[in-house]
Amino acid sequence: MGEMVMHEHGGSGGKGSSDAETFRHALHHVAHFLPAQGPIGVFIHHNTLHAFQDRPFEQAVVEAGKIFGNEPYLTEAAYADARRQGRILDEDIEAVVRLEEDAVLIQGRIGRRELRRRVLLAGSRQVPLPTLRWHLEEGGWLTQFRTDLPTKAREALRQDTPRALWEVCLARTPKAAADSARIARRPAEALKEGRGIDTDAVVHPVLIRLAGAFLDQGVAYWPMPDREDGLFRGAVRVLARKPALSPQGLAGMQGEFERLERLGTTAEEAALECLAELRVPKEDWESLLQAELQALPGWAGIIHELEKNPLLAPHEKLPFSLTDFVALRLVLTVLAVRNALGNASGWREWTVGGAAPDPLERVAVVFDGFQALGISSADAKALGGAEFVRLAEELIRFDEWERRRLLHLAYERRHERMILLPLTRHLRKRAVPSQKARPVAQMIFCIDDREESIRRAIEETDPRIQTFGAAGFFGCAIDYIGIDDANSVSLCPIVVKPGHSVVERPAKGEAESHQKRRALRRLWSQVIRSANVSSQTLIRGFISTVLLGLLSLFPLVMRVLSPLAYGKAVRWLNDRFLPDPRTELQFMRNDAESRQATEGLMAGFAIQEMVDRVAGLLGPAGLRAGHARIVMVLGHGSTSINNPHESAYDCGACGGRRGGPNARLFASKANHPAVRVGLRAKGIEIPDDTWFIGGYHDTCSDQIELFDLEQLPSTHARDLAELRKTLDRVRALSAHERTRRFELAGTGMDPETALRHVMQRAEHLGEPRPEYGHSTNAVAFVGRRETTRGLFFDRRAFLISYDRSGDPETKSLAGILGAVIPVCGGINLEYYFSRVDNEGYGCGTKLPHNITGLIGVMNGMQGDLRTGLTWQMVEIHEPVRILFVVENSPENVLKTIRANPLLNEFLENRWIRLATLDTATAEVRMYRGGGVFEPVEGDEVPVPTARTSVAYYLGKLDHLPVAEIDPGTGVTA
Repeated sequence: MGEMVMHEHGGSGGKGSSDAETFRHALHHVAHFLPAQGPIGVFIHHNTLHAFQDRPFEQAVVEAGKIFGNEPYLTEAAYADARRQGRILDEDIEAVVRLEEDAVLIQGRIGRRELRRRVLLAGSRQVPLPTLRWHLEEGGWLTQFRTDLPTKAREALRQDTPRALWEVCLARTPKAAADSARIARRPAEALKEGRGIDTDAVVHPVLIRLAGAFLDQGVAYWPMPDREDGLFRGAVRVLARKPALSPQGLAGMQGEFERLERLGTTAEEAALECLAELRVPKEDWESLLQAELQALPGWAGIIHELEKNPLLAPHEKLPFSLTDFVALRLVLTVLAVRNALGNASGWREWTVGGAAPDPLERVAVVFDGFQALGISSADAKALGGAEFVRLAEELIRFDEWERRRLLHLAYERRHERMILLPLTRHLRKRAVPSQKARPVAQMIFCIDDREESIRRAIEETDPRIQTFGAAGFFGCAIDYIGIDDANSVSLCPIVVKPGHSVVERPAKGEAESHQKRRALRRLWSQVIRSANVSSQTLIRGFISTVLLGLLSLFPLVMRVLSPLAYGKAVRWLNDRFLPDPRTELQFMRNDAESRQATEGLMAGFAIQEMVDRVAGLLGPAGLRAGHARIVMVLGHGSTSINNPHESAYDCGACGGRRGGPNARLFASKANHPAVRVGLRAKGIEIPDDTWFIGGYHDTCSDQIELFDLEQLPSTHARDLAELRKTLDRVRALSAHERTRRFELAGTGMDPETALRHVMQRAEHLGEPRPEYGHSTNAVAFVGRRETTRGLFFDRRAFLISYDRSGDPETKSLAGILGAVIPVCGGINLEYYFSRVDNEGYGCGTKLPHNITGLIGVMNGMQGDLRTGLTWQMVEIHEPVRILFVVENSPENVLKTIRANPLLNEFLENRWIRLATLDTATAEVRMYRGGGVFEPVEGDEVPVPTARTSVAYYLGKLDHLPVAEIDPGTGVTA
């Protein structure tokens, strides 16, 4: 076994330095294409194709599809189903085709737009190459024209035969040139093409085990030795030890890693040695590195994310490095190629590609297209040579991805009209609100689309209650550590960095009970840890299985047969033996500390900082005056059992975590007397008898927890008791609306039974769908609740409170859009891509998933880390780009967005859609790009009305159109 060529110790300066810089630049560039998903415990929604966000959406999805081999849109069959269901109308197809660039194909007869219109309206027939000949010989393609053609096309073909038209197409369709052969991008590709050898099957098992052991967050019985020195150095020392066994196909592995350890070769030096031995020209380094990383994008991506933000994996402080991963992969690859060929450079002898496409495929496309266009065999013969070729090539260029692009635009056009036209009518018939009495209560929720139903239920149950929506961190970007937390976490959007730390501590007089609880928790943790470790050993594992196996059977049976009762029993035991002490938030900082804090996190907030943050939420939301006696602020999250993706259901505005601490903190700030004084200086008058209560809404179980009630003035006890009765009713109504989506729940439940059902789903050990998360998200309203109140949005709308009357310079609008467009846009795009290609961009079904190292999931025992969302989270999702509807003028909205480069990129590259709303004129305008807003007009969308939401949705499973909920009407759906 020869040693790797090039240099033994690397070197500095000269050629070596230039190579190192080239390598770093190439690796830095290709790293952008890796998934940007952190560990499963802090799942943060983001644009799956973040690396392509600087390009227009339609271009980006095609480029990404070619690089990753993934789908850009739904299938044509899915869009065909949507047409049959009325989800896409012919007028939608015609409207999007009119916006396409036109070109004359046959003078005076047909142009590009008309060709595309006719083909799409007819519905292009699939040309499956493997079965094409069967369709021609046995499937009836040559004996009968398509039966779904438009009337005009059928009339044009009435005197013709399919066989005659096929013969003309066969004779005149130009043949395609063969693809040119190319050098393989990486060795595995070349060896599979040239020798039928799969080197990935040799390299990946070793690489995955090493990466998994390195990234492990405390699960492994034996931690990886020397992992504190990084993945590459730790792997070198492990694989160099005797007697290390070389797997089949990696003979000489131990000797090679012994050499690397003896020479002290760094990861970068090893990578450069491998590139030299593989004889890869420098201009191809980037291509090879990208291809190698994309062979295991999940593992490479998680290492890259942790390298950028190590705090995402706080349990193990490790030197994460993508260079380490690449170097280890290249060393193993070189060994695999040597074993297969005898030398590491022989792989460059083989090329890939170069095969000529089947000519019948092109003929079939033209044949099918001519039927849709109504071109008979006689017409086809009469066309001049140039005309026939031009028409045929245009049909061939109008391939499946192009057709799906236009069908998707039509799909989104119908969606925007189904939202905006009912909104326009609602505004036109809405009575001007009169001067209102003081609200019974006001409730501030997160903007989350899942909160739309409970807000609507509150307003239907007691119209005297007002609801508002704000990003769920409530302006409190904090680094937070709870009383039972080992590490702090960032509770804010991913695009925001917290500047203040907040600590939960025992309340006065609770120190002793807290210490006792900590001791009991520590003891219980040691017992659990010991039992877990014992199960992974030979002797103790056997004994624990025998002794504890039968005891474990009873909790397992309870979890499966009566999960709700089991959950209650566990909580009772915790309350009995591990009672929670009363706690308080340590969030105050005096002015002296403020002046001394010049770097790092501030320990709490100064008074003025608290004033600014409370005003920053209340002012833009329109809560400058008229406050109720109780203002409730509810953060949210989701709790479920045996669900590795639980964090993906939490609050996106809190960095994929639960927003209860933020709500509690906001309420504490707003109740502070000095903050009230500061708010008056900003024009926000909060009555002395107004009290803020922080709380937490579990969107899975629909439970609501309230904080710091011992501080509630006794004068407000009756108000709170009445409000809690209302909350109990609306929790049940929200659960009832949610259960209509769960097929196994049935349709005969009353609200109280539905509430028990969703609570049981949260506790069920085998429930793959504890809740559907954001799977219905489609639209975001930025405006006053009065504008949309009374409309049923089927839990599909993010509702962001914004009152433009107090924002003449649009500063508040800039702050709101700066938070909600990245957060809501990221959620929407992750659901979009995970739905259109769940295996490529999502992570497939949950069934084969195994958790590895508390860092992610993979299929089976050995595979790539899966990224994106599971099928069970997106199966009912309609993949449309989110539609933002902003209550302000087009000029103000566009100016605000263009002042922020990130928001402008989202908008101008069409990753989101935008409409503006003028409530005075009930005019809605849709942004079409280039600074142009187009009025949304028409009346083809009916607006159902119903007395209550329950009356409207009862017994229905699918997405429902917007409806007006009017207590004075019956259902007219």
